[in-house]
Amino acid sequence: LGLNTVCDVYFAGSIDLLCDAWNLTPDVAGATWMAAGGSAPEFFTSLVGATIAQNDVGFGTIVGSAVFNVLFVIGLCGYVAKGNIDLTWWPLFRDC
Repeated sequence: LGLNTVCDVYFAGSIDLLCDAWNLTPDVAGATWMAAGGSAPEFFTSLVGATIAQNDVGFGTIVGSAVFNVLFVIGLCGYVAKGNIDLTWWPLFRDC
């Protein structure tokens, strides 16, 4: 509940303000700001690991997180869906 509130009120609200100020369409906002927000934890983990901790975390952290997000999270959404999920061509071909 807390994370949902923070994301909905602050993150989404900030994105709306940035899009209005810079005249961005919702597609551009989703492709840039939401992607950056979703990848920020991995980026900062890699940055701290590479610079401060002198550790081997880096590219593998980001790739592993992306694979997890694509395979597990989307798969779990399909698994817990109560019915069929109707897919359209739009999410796959909108950027072509």
